[in-house]
Amino acid sequence: MTCRDLMTPNPACSMPRDTVVTAAMLMKNNDVGSVPVILDRDSMRVVGMVTDRDIAMRVVADQRDYYNTHVEDVMSKDVVTCSADDDYDEVIEAMKQHQIRRIPVVDSNKRLCGIIAVADVAREAPEEEEVGDVVHRVSEPGPSQQNGESSSVARYTTAGLLIAGGLGVGAGLIYLLDPRWARRAKESMGDAVESLKETAGISQDE
Repeated sequence: MTCRDLMTPNPACSMPRDTVVTAAMLMKNNDVGSVPVILDRDSMRVVGMVTDRDIAMRVVADQRDYYNTHVEDVMSKDVVTCSADDDYDEVIEAMKQHQIRRIPVVDSNKRLCGIIAVADVAREAPEEEEVGDVVHRVSEPGPSQQNGESSSVARYTTAGLLIAGGLGVGAGLIYLLDPRWARRAKESMGDAVESLKETAGISQDE
């Protein structure tokens, strides 16, 4: 089974000069957490990947003006892609090694032709392999995660930055990305602030 069999063709994608608000709306409308970034509609060449975490960390947490911040300012340029002819196991290995759950698929001319999500891989799992096993394989720490850093560390780092920067102007964008996440983040921030106060010896009345 190859990437051609697994991929979703003609995926939603962004361009470098799009605003991060446009990218966030694209993610919201397509119910995804990341989109590939292409140079232009003619070449369709993949030049980056932008995620909801990129927007949260590099725009909201830094309190940047997201209507004047462009995708090229926050996107990851070191993009992991796969060829349409790569096979099933290669996709799983790439996801595991780089701890990613969406991989753009490119043709022989490096043009974007599809995207593969972990759900696509799990759905097409061989009969002898349980879906849970596939997801577990993808979620296992790869070489870059063996030093003790994990996705949970990234989540706590995000929360810490949001506490440090405050929701402020970014609250609307977080809500746009995921209202439930925004509510949970707000509650977590309240708990974290109280914990920090206790640690610092600050009373409730101060």
